[in-house]
Amino acid sequence: MDWKKSLREEGFVEVDGFRIELSLDNTFMDIDYIPRVLFYDPPTGRWHVLRNPIPKGKTLEESWDRAVEVLERILAGDERPILDDDAVAERFVEFLKRLEDSTR
Repeated sequence: MDWKKSLREEGFVEVDGFRIELSLDNTFMDIDYIPRVLFYDPPTGRWHVLRNPIPKGKTLEESWDRAVEVLERILAGDERPILDDDAVAERFVEFLKRLEDSTR
């Protein structure tokens, strides 16, 4: 199955312990939720939050689509992942490349 479709339908994709999840976050004192991408990085044993802006959609599905669009831009090299550590950002890109290669 295509990783993007799986991510949208299941809310996560995982390979060899690396994992990307779609989540929602609310801004302080606001009931409006914004889409987030979480990344579990086995070498650090921690979850990391992708800080690239993801425009909020009108529906949950549209928000997920926009999150996947950000991942596609990162994969294409049009955008760099904003994470708290450069080594984690590199592994994030490599993970996206492995996902893409696995569904070709």
